[in-house]
Amino acid sequence: MATDSEWRLVRGRAERAGMSASEFLLSRGLAPAEAAAGDGGLPAAAQRRLAVDLRLLSLAERLRLAQEGREGVWRRLVEEAEASVAEDEREG
Repeated sequence: MATDSEWRLVRGRAERAGMSASEFLLSRGLAPAEAAAGDGGLPAAAQRRLAVDLRLLSLAERLRLAQEGREGVWRRLVEEAEASVAEDEREG
């Protein structure tokens, strides 16, 4: 959960970046740790809130797929995400 003012901040930054709020949260939450720590952007509390929100979105999607009987889709998505992260790590 986020306060109204936090959501306004997220939506404003997302709009300036040309992204939806979800895309913005994912891009910030999945940014390499070095960039997130040293970018001078959000305070630690806001970064933590983004991490919690990102995990919440992930859990909600996993639950939705499970309720639809599509757990295999979730597993494939996780495998693809893991492979993508591994590729990013190899590149640099």
